[in-house]
Amino acid sequence: MSTAMPTLLRPSIAAASTQRACARTRRAFAASLVISIGGFCAPALADLRALQFTNPIEQAAALANQGAYDRLSSGASPICDPESREPSGSCTGVVFQTFANVRELVETANGLSNSGSTTFSLGLNQQELGFALRWTAPEELAAQGSAATQFTNSQLGSLASRISALRMSALGRTAHNDRHGGSLWALGGGASADDSIAKRWGGFVNGAYGYGRKDDTTDPFGTSGTSGAEDAFDFDGREVTLGIDYRLRDNLVFGALLGFSDRRVDFDSAASIVDGDIDTDGSSLIIFALWESDRFYVSGSVGGQWLGYDLSRRITFPSHTAVESVDATATSNTDSDTLTGTLNAGVNLTAGGFTFEPYAKADYQSVRVDAFAEQGTTGFELGYDQQDIKSFELAAGIKLQRVFSVPFGVIVPYARAELRNQLEDDRRTISATYAGLPAGGGVAGQDFNLATDQHDDQYTVIAGGCSVVFKHGLQGFLQYQQVLDLETITERVIAAGVRLEF
Repeated sequence: MSTAMPTLLRPSIAAASTQRACARTRRAFAASLVISIGGFCAPALADLRALQFTNPIEQAAALANQGAYDRLSSGASPICDPESREPSGSCTGVVFQTFANVRELVETANGLSNSGSTTFSLGLNQQELGFALRWTAPEELAAQGSAATQFTNSQLGSLASRISALRMSALGRTAHNDRHGGSLWALGGGASADDSIAKRWGGFVNGAYGYGRKDDTTDPFGTSGTSGAEDAFDFDGREVTLGIDYRLRDNLVFGALLGFSDRRVDFDSAASIVDGDIDTDGSSLIIFALWESDRFYVSGSVGGQWLGYDLSRRITFPSHTAVESVDATATSNTDSDTLTGTLNAGVNLTAGGFTFEPYAKADYQSVRVDAFAEQGTTGFELGYDQQDIKSFELAAGIKLQRVFSVPFGVIVPYARAELRNQLEDDRRTISATYAGLPAGGGVAGQDFNLATDQHDDQYTVIAGGCSVVFKHGLQGFLQYQQVLDLETITERVIAAGVRLEF
């Protein structure tokens, strides 16, 4: 026993001595693997999580990429061999490509920490690695919500112009009759003697072009003072709206709008670490009703919209080693559907030939973007969870207009200002996972979870334009609208339309 006991104790004593020696050697040489008395030091467990990233996108991407690496390489029977250079066994196809991608990022972090394998390191400094992580992240998907809500807002704008046209019809008849002593509809002949309801049916077509910009909040170069998670992009879009309405009584109208949209979002790689685009097209259907008296009016609507998205997301970052640089593009498509509802009320006040119209309204939107997966074999493709977006806005505004009666009809220039308050302003989370990860058995942290920015609760909309009521029940309008007081978004819309009663 006297000779056996020291032999049994020697491994633990040697291990403790080895650990102390390894610690001293790492401090002295900042090495990940050293030879020590009695054996080898285990490599330090440095990885993407060991680095400090101040940008929220980089932080989320570091966790997701490290989680994906752990998912594929850890456990008693890893799916992929950490040293493998070729697909093999269970690590084939897009699974191997995903593993190769995340391994390069993890081993680049090892190089920065001087710990762990660096065979597949890209040789990037920490800022460059942060940018590379941002290229892998799916924060671009935040722009999908903007595309959906912008189309809805445009269609609700078309609805508002239709309500104004219907009310303008009655206002135009009154103004023209007061000025010229005869029915506006009789200007071209053919009107009945009793024209109190004018024409019961109306058909209309509107066109609108909107454009604007979303500023970067990811602060890629540390100069703007922001710390958000949404990229810079430019957007524009066109909408065409067709509709019909029926005047059931002098003061009650029902109608429907059918809208078609084509929008594009282009990400600005000069302002954000991102490149790609989102093309959106779709349609909408809105049913509405209007009740009006001499002074008051109330209108409401319910409707839905259906959009399709084609997305292109580029992933590109350099390598300073023999490992190849990355330049890949992931593409995808998905759909969304939206439920909308509105309620509006206002009152007409006249003074010195002007009409003042204070009004209030409530707009509700509920958007669901379907889950989807990107296509491709680069290994950077992601699968996305369903997104649910809600918006509930209350608004108060005033419209000022002046009616000018002329021989051919009525001209009405107008201006409008509106203060909006968003009550459903919670941030939402973009959730995605590498599509190359096998289903089931996941580990914590392998998902990208990116919160959208906290947007402004209150903002202002101003508009100005001119409506014209011609003989035979023909109307037209031209309008310019601009959104103000949003910190990172500018938006402008030019709209025009015609309506014919019959």
